Amino acid sequence: MRSLTTAAILCVILLGYQAARSQQGGAPGHHDSAAQVAASTYEHLATAIIEVKAAEDDLVKSILIGYHSAAQGHLKAAAGDAANRVRHLEAAATEITNIGNEGDKRIQAVRQRLAKAGHTHNTDMETKADYMFVTNKEKKGLLDLASRIGRAGADAKAADVDALGVELARQFEAAIAPE
Repeated sequence: MRSLTTAAILCVILLGYQAARSQQGGAPGHHDSAAQVAASTYEHLATAIIEVKAAEDDLVKSILIGYHSAAQGHLKAAAGDAANRVRHLEAAATEITNIGNEGDKRIQAVRQRLAKAGHTHNTDMETKADYMFVTNKEKKGLLDLASRIGRAGADAKAADVDALGVELARQFEAAIAPE
């Protein structure tokens, strides 16, 4: 994705430069045409940047949806499989933690790299932490839910596990809803 973005930006810049160079000469309207080409090129660059940001939002949202789907799958399995209930509950808790953190360790590493380069999204007023979808309050709720699910254990009843799945769905929908 980064290589594609860089290549797109470089192409737009080079096209603008080439158009500006072709307008050079002693013509009286040279400055106006160069400024027009520069403005047009900048407009194309802005469009590319906006599209890349939208693509990033869609990608991260799809990653979160994947975690949610996996967590719900583990909760359904835990409700119906007493022998492997603990394993499924722990796996669900891990997936929910990934939702709360907006990514697993691999995704977090990429986001940290982007943040170091100055690429930010939304800033939580309380913690000053950067986030895309999950606010600090929602993160706390999801991490608390993950903790409760992880501690539910082998004695958890199927109805209780189902209720945790409903709670997860509610919190997840609130977290990814447009602001």
